[in-house]
Amino acid sequence: MLDRYMAWLYFRYAVLIAAALTAFFVGMDILSNAARLPDSANLILLFGLFRAARALDIILPLSLVFGAIATNIHLIRLNELVAVYSLGASRYKALKPFIVVSALISCGYIALCSTQFVYLGDKAEAIKQNRDFSTITQNLFVRYDNRFIYIQELLPLQNEARGLDILEVKDGDLTRVIRAKKANFKDGAWLLSDASIATKPSNLTLGGLGMAVEERENMIDLHGFRPDIMDTIYEQKFSYSLIDAARAWALFANQDINTYRIRSILYAAIVFPLFAPLFVALVFAYAPISPRFFNMAMYSSLSVLLVLVVWGALYSLAQTAKNGALSPEIALLLPFAFALVIAGFLLKRKM
Repeated sequence: MLDRYMAWLYFRYAVLIAAALTAFFVGMDILSNAARLPDSANLILLFGLFRAARALDIILPLSLVFGAIATNIHLIRLNELVAVYSLGASRYKALKPFIVVSALISCGYIALCSTQFVYLGDKAEAIKQNRDFSTITQNLFVRYDNRFIYIQELLPLQNEARGLDILEVKDGDLTRVIRAKKANFKDGAWLLSDASIATKPSNLTLGGLGMAVEERENMIDLHGFRPDIMDTIYEQKFSYSLIDAARAWALFANQDINTYRIRSILYAAIVFPLFAPLFVALVFAYAPISPRFFNMAMYSSLSVLLVLVVWGALYSLAQTAKNGALSPEIALLLPFAFALVIAGFLLKRKM
């Protein structure tokens, strides 16, 4: 009964704070972009909903921690926390509902980031720029295995490419060129239509064999070269679902392609939500029991300030890693692991 009461109280405060922060964020965004938004109430409403969904990336961890601070203040001011301990509950038992609720919400949000939910922010940008979200990506040039691939037009939603050139290189020498007017991605590979294959002989001698050209109506090639990943990466987007980020990392891990941005987004999507349960535990563990001998205004102010400073530092490190100035492992995983160790040490002393 006690667990359910404290969990519901905490959940209610966290939701109220998240709703207020989201409304403020979206309202300011709509006002600042009012001149660029289309003259359509439906599109403006969609823009607000998409921006609200994208804002959860920043707002949700903060709301969970601020909700814990607000719940603590509520319990302390009404002397309910004293009553909880008077009933024989330990500090760990009182903390357990906060940890469970914040951890479940954080893990749920991480799971949500594995879906197309993360691309709602891109849809909001498309509405603001008055363009179709499924815009064709043009003129892609990328290395894949020992090949250089040029795609004139890529349609990721249709799993289709137009104007495809594949240049095969061996020991620095161009050996074969494959050209196709159209290609479709199916069952993990590309089906090339009206393909032309030009193969250079291994030994070029005067009077020897010349270039061999073969025409094929259909051929299968480029296994594992996913169109949605290519579109995301080469459009320089900063939104990746966890699944797309993991696939892109696996795809380009051995291709001599910089994956700093992919890894930093993947790590940030996991680290930032888990930031909440960690600080919820610290905020509750070091909360006073009674307001009689403690300045509640100082407690709340210092708690909010500490959370904002630490979260701001992590966010700055994440942006630095996305720009390639710092390794994502050093910028995100190392500070989070360090914070986890420090929090464990402090909680052990307090609990």
